[in-house]
Amino acid sequence: SIEIDAPIPLHLSSTMSNALISNSLSVVRSSGRSLLRRGSISRTQSSYLRSSTSSSHLTSIPCIYRAQSTTTTSSSSIQPRQDALTSSDGVVGVPIDFDTSSSIEGKESQIVTIRLEKDQVLRAESGAMMYMTDGIQMNTTTGGGLSAGFKRMLTGQSVFISDYTYDGTAGPCGYVALGTDFPSKIVRIPLQEYGGKIICQQGALLCASHTVDINIEFTKKFSAGFFGGEGFVLQGLSGTGDALVKAGGALIRKDLREGEKLKISSGCLVAFQDGVEFDVEQVSGFKNVIFGGEGLFLTTLTGPGAVWLQGQPPQRMISEIARRVPSGGGIGLAVPIPGMGGGTGDGGGEGGGESTGSAST
Repeated sequence: SIEIDAPIPLHLSSTMSNALISNSLSVVRSSGRSLLRRGSISRTQSSYLRSSTSSSHLTSIPCIYRAQSTTTTSSSSIQPRQDALTSSDGVVGVPIDFDTSSSIEGKESQIVTIRLEKDQVLRAESGAMMYMTDGIQMNTTTGGGLSAGFKRMLTGQSVFISDYTYDGTAGPCGYVALGTDFPSKIVRIPLQEYGGKIICQQGALLCASHTVDINIEFTKKFSAGFFGGEGFVLQGLSGTGDALVKAGGALIRKDLREGEKLKISSGCLVAFQDGVEFDVEQVSGFKNVIFGGEGLFLTTLTGPGAVWLQGQPPQRMISEIARRVPSGGGIGLAVPIPGMGGGTGDGGGEGGGESTGSAST
């Protein structure tokens, strides 16, 4: 225990304070009478002691006592928590336990809800927020200056990034829900389980711990960047904590052994563990190249390490939608209307006119 020589003020209610002081003064009076009988003090001193400890003086006596304390001083309560971590851009926060604080909901198109306690920080893609409860604060910054924002932009993210914290005013915790910009599955990847780093396709990150850094990863070979379907720049996620990554369609994970090779269609790659070799391989056979629908090259991944794949790449779905968008000729040529014909040229126009005439008559 630590002995404190300075007086410690005790903040009590008036009833408790008066009762405690009365009991203490009774002890003082009894001690004074005992000292008077033994001749240790004079009768005048004893009378003064009794008068100064009367009930009329209770309100003027401060409630101050000396005591021993087994706790540290109150200044420790304002110090940062011992488990707080600092990000590369200076943000201090307590790590989030995503095992118990995150919930992924939905089937084909998913959202994630994260519970935040006081002093915890969640870093998310700008514009991904679906809702947040009372007490949640959002702070949007470049996350380390314009150079850091520009670096994230090259990896497919926004220049700005949002940090979510809870101020503790609405209960023990608050909630943040995040959605995706495309119908996607969401997968949580603890970076510590994969060597502290994974490499993703551009724009894959949804949210992460505030201690996760977004870096630029270049493809090691020109052919892989040009024909691999992912471009020359990939997204590297490194640090401590968890990252939540989005993927289109069905999401699967493959664990590759040492030297094991996996051939995938361009655009189906979501992420892979650092150490997996990313390359391309030419499709064999003239008919396969022309009629196979996979193009001239396939992406190859060589182990060891974990690989995450998506069944419906956003680029593939967008190209299919664009292929079906009417181009030229007006809406009447692309969308047949009952009774209006559907052909092109003179014959089609005449046929459409006759059908209209018969319908009106």
